[in-house]
Amino acid sequence: MDFYFLQSVQVNFTIGEQIKIVNFGQFSNKTFDLPSDQINVFFGANEAGKSTTVAFIKQVMFGFHLRSNASPFFEDYTPLAHVSPMGGSLVFENDDSEYELERLYAKGDKTKRGILTVKKDGQVVPENLFFDQIQNIDGSFYADSFIFNQEMLGQVTSLSQEDLLERIYYLGAANSGQLLKLRDDFAKEAGKLFKKTGKKPEVNRLLKQIETDRDQLAQTKAEFSDYEKLAQDLKDYKDRLRKAQKALANIQNKQASLRELQKELSNYTTLLDLQKQIKDIKFDSENYQKAQDLMAQGRNLQKMMQSLQEQLSSLTDNEINDAAESKKVVQQKPQLLQWQAEYRNCLQKADQLKQEKEQLLALSPEINQLLDLQTDDIKQFKEDFLALPSKPNEEFNENSSSDKIWYVVGAVLAVIGLILLGTAGVVGIIALIAGIGLAGFGYVKSEQANKQQAAILAKQKAVKDRRQAFYSKYNLDPDMLDLNSLLTNLNQYKLKESAEKTNSEQLNEINQKVAQLAANVQNIIRKPVDDGFDQILNGLDEIEEQINQQQELVQKKSNLSNALSQDKQDLEELNLQLKAVLAQANVEDMASYDAAYQEFLAQAKIKAQYDALEKNLHDDLDELKQEAKEPGKVLAQLQNLAAQATDTTKEIDALQAQVAKLQVQLDNLADSTAVFEAKQELANTETNFVNSSQEYLANLVVSRWISRSLDLASNERFPKMLSAAKEYFALLTGGRYVDIILDKKLTVTRKDGKKREVKYLSRGTAEQLYFALKLAFIEQIKDKINLPILIDDSFVNFDDRRIGYIKKLLEKVSENNQVLIFTAQEKLVDQLEISPLTFTKGTQDA
Repeated sequence: MDFYFLQSVQVNFTIGEQIKIVNFGQFSNKTFDLPSDQINVFFGANEAGKSTTVAFIKQVMFGFHLRSNASPFFEDYTPLAHVSPMGGSLVFENDDSEYELERLYAKGDKTKRGILTVKKDGQVVPENLFFDQIQNIDGSFYADSFIFNQEMLGQVTSLSQEDLLERIYYLGAANSGQLLKLRDDFAKEAGKLFKKTGKKPEVNRLLKQIETDRDQLAQTKAEFSDYEKLAQDLKDYKDRLRKAQKALANIQNKQASLRELQKELSNYTTLLDLQKQIKDIKFDSENYQKAQDLMAQGRNLQKMMQSLQEQLSSLTDNEINDAAESKKVVQQKPQLLQWQAEYRNCLQKADQLKQEKEQLLALSPEINQLLDLQTDDIKQFKEDFLALPSKPNEEFNENSSSDKIWYVVGAVLAVIGLILLGTAGVVGIIALIAGIGLAGFGYVKSEQANKQQAAILAKQKAVKDRRQAFYSKYNLDPDMLDLNSLLTNLNQYKLKESAEKTNSEQLNEINQKVAQLAANVQNIIRKPVDDGFDQILNGLDEIEEQINQQQELVQKKSNLSNALSQDKQDLEELNLQLKAVLAQANVEDMASYDAAYQEFLAQAKIKAQYDALEKNLHDDLDELKQEAKEPGKVLAQLQNLAAQATDTTKEIDALQAQVAKLQVQLDNLADSTAVFEAKQELANTETNFVNSSQEYLANLVVSRWISRSLDLASNERFPKMLSAAKEYFALLTGGRYVDIILDKKLTVTRKDGKKREVKYLSRGTAEQLYFALKLAFIEQIKDKINLPILIDDSFVNFDDRRIGYIKKLLEKVSENNQVLIFTAQEKLVDQLEISPLTFTKGTQDA
C-alpha cells in the first residue's frame, strides 16, 4: 500500500466575480456579481432560490444529480421551464490564477452528471489541473465538510471519532477509505480465527483436533507394516500390467499401419494407371484467352451495330413546313411579351384614371353641371359668378335699442316732473320739459331708422333676385361654390378624359398586333389559337419545340451513322487480330481452338489427380512398390502380429486378476488403512493449524499497522482539530462549555465540570457544537483543501446572543476561507452588518 504525507503548501480557492446560472431549477440566465469580501450574504424569502443556489455551486463542481442520490438535501434541480441546456459556470480565484468551471447538461447525456469544461486564465485545461489541487474530493466530502443547513445540523448526535478520522485520513493517505475498510476487515477476520476463551474459532478448534488425531494415530500404527508389504506387492503387479498393456498397444498400432497399407494398394494401382494416361501437350493459355476476348468483343460490336441500325430505321423525318417563317414568328416572342406588359399597364392606367375621375367628382359634384359647357360657356360662367353682388347682412331690428332708451328716459323724466310739480315746482317743470324733449328726440331718431330699414330691404331683394337668376341658369348655388377649386377640378377631370381616350387607342393598337400574331401562329401549328397572350405564348413554345425536335433528329441521325461506321471499322480490326492469334496457335478457326483447349483441360485434370495421389502415398511409396513386387508379405506380417496380440492379452488378463485379488485384500485391512488415513489427517490438521495461525497473526498485525500508518499519514491532525473545536465551542457558547470528548459517544463538559451527552443539549447549543466541530475540521485541512463555506439558513435556532458569537467565529474563519451565507432572516442580515445580494421571491432578480 502506498502512502503520501500532507504538504504545507496552501491553495486558497474563492468564488470570484460572479456565479452564472444558465438553466437550473427555477433560474434561467441568472448572474450573481459577488463583491471581493471573504463573507458574502444572500438574502431572500423562502422559495426564492437560496437552496437552489447552494446546490448549483456544489453540482457545478462535482456533477448534477438527475437520478436518485442519497444526500442530506434535495439534489434534482432539473429546470422547471423544460429548457436546455441545464447548468452554468463558477469562477474560482487563488493567489496566482483564475479557474472557470462550466458544467452543462443536455438531453442524451447518459451519465446525468453534465459535461464539465475547466479553463485556467481563459485557456481550456484538463479537469485534474483543478481537482488535483483540492485532493480530488467528491461531492459528498464537500457537502459533509463545507455545507451547513438545518438537516445537516441535526446530525451532530451521529458524529463519531471514526467519521472525522476517516475524512482526515482521506487527505493524508491515498485511498484512505479503502484502507480504513481494510483495517476493519483485517481486525474482524482476526477475531473470527482466534479468541482466548473461545471454542468455535478456527485456531481454537484445530488445537483440540490435533490432540484427537494424535491419539487416533497411536492406536493404529501397529498394523501399518502388514499394510505396507501388501501395498508393495500390489505396486509390482501394477507395473507388470502397465508394461503388458503398453506392448499390446504397440502391436495394435503396427496392425493398424499394415491394414492401412493394404487399403493404399488400390490407390497405388490407380496412380500407375494415371501415369500411363499423361501426355505432353503444349498449350498457350494466354493466347487462348486473348482469342476468347477478341471473340467476345466481336459479338458485342455486332450487337451494338444491330442496335444502331434498328435505331436508325426507327427514326422518321418530322420536317417543319416553311421553317424560315416559323423561326421568324418565334423571334416575335420578346415583342409579344413587351405587348403583354404594355397591355397590362394600359389596363392598370384605365382603372387608375377611372378612380381619379371618381375622386374628382366626389370632391366637386358640381363638375357634372359644367361638363357639357364649352370654353366660352365656362368663361361666361366665371364672369357671371364674379359679377354677383355680395350677400347683405340680414340682421335688422325695427327700432334700435338706443332709440328705445330715449323714449324710456323721456317718459320717466316726464312722470317725475308731473309728480314734482306740486312740491317742487321749478324742478318738476324742468324734469317735465326734459322728459318731453328726450321723447321728441327719440321720435326723430326712430323715423330716420325706419327709412334706413326700407332702403336695406330694397337692396337685399335686388341681390337675392340676381343670385336666384344665377342658380336658375347654372343649377348651382353660388353660396356653396368655391370658384377656383371648382374650375381647377373641372380642368383636371377633362385632362383625365383626354388621357382615357389616348389609353383606349393604345389598347386597340396592341389588340390589333396581337390578333395578327395569333393568326400567324395558327397558320403554322394548324390549330385554333385565341387572341389571349398565354395561348399565343403556348403556340410559340410549340413552334419552338418543333424546331428543336427537328434539329435534334438531324443531330441524332448523324451521331448514329458515325457510331455505326466506327463500329464496322472496329469489327474489321478485331477480325484481323483474331486471325493473327489463330495463326499463332496453328488452328484454322475458333472451334478447333476450343477443342484443343478441352484436351488441355483434360490432361491438367489427370495430372492434378496424379500429383494428389503421389503426395498422399509419398511416405508409403517404397513399401507399396515392394508389395507390388512380393504379394502376400503384408498379410504374413499381420498374421504374426495377431498371434503376438493373443499371447499378450492372456498375460494382461492374468495380471489384472492378481491386481484385483491384492486390492480386495488391502480393502479388507481396515485397521491398516485407518493408520494411513489417520497419519494423513493429523498432517492435514497440523498444516491447517499453522496456516490459520499465520493468517490470524497476519490479519492482526496488518490491522494495527494500517491504523498506525494512517495516524502518521494524517500528520496527527485529529488532536489539533479537537483542540480548535474546543476553542470554537467555548467562543460560541460564551465560555459556558469548555471541553469536548469525541469517542464512540460525543459528550461535552460545562464550565462547572459537569458532562452532558449531546442528546440532552438544547437545539441551539447542539448546532453550535456542530459548527465548532465542522469549522475546526475545515481549519485543520485548509493547507490541503480551502474551498468556500456555504451556510444555508443555519441560524434559525440562534438567539441574538448566539448570532453575536457565530459572527465572531465566522470573521475568524473567513481569514482563511470564503464564507457564503444564505438566509431569509432580515434581522440576521442587520446583525451581520454586510450588504446582501437580495433574492426576490417569484422572480429571477437578485
